[in-house]
Amino acid sequence: MNHSSLSAAELTAELQAHGLHFLVGALPAPSAPRLSPAELLTHLARQEDARLRAALIALLLFDPALADAAPEALSHLDGVEGMTLKLYYTAAVIQQAKYAERLRLLSPRWRSLPDLFSQELGIPTQEDPHLRLQHLGELHRRFTGLAANWPGTYEYAASRLISRLERETLQ
Repeated sequence: MNHSSLSAAELTAELQAHGLHFLVGALPAPSAPRLSPAELLTHLARQEDARLRAALIALLLFDPALADAAPEALSHLDGVEGMTLKLYYTAAVIQQAKYAERLRLLSPRWRSLPDLFSQELGIPTQEDPHLRLQHLGELHRRFTGLAANWPGTYEYAASRLISRLERETLQ
């Protein structure tokens, strides 16, 4: 595992190499991903740039197979970074349930994300996705101490990805 930090531009290029054009970067995307899935998840969870942390949600919705790498990524993260991965991963799980119908139609890589962390985080699994996102956002607020609109952050990542996939489908 490469523990050095990658710049926002390098991570954006790496996301593009994975086929996810969520953010526009200054660096050209490599022809093939250079990071393993676990390394990519690890670097995104460590990233200080909020847009790149939110890209965790879009990446997992775009390529749910990357969920298989979450336990390995988690083993390389400290408590704060590990919690960041768990929060954003859980947001992706909930957003996938919320937008399942649209994502199934738009994503050739569709598969259901396993819910790895809801129980550990105390997020109800049987509630409406909107309420689950509210619970997760409250937990995120308590964890970070930031009074950000966390459910809005989760929604932004999912809706931006869906809009992008819809535009690509029309082209």
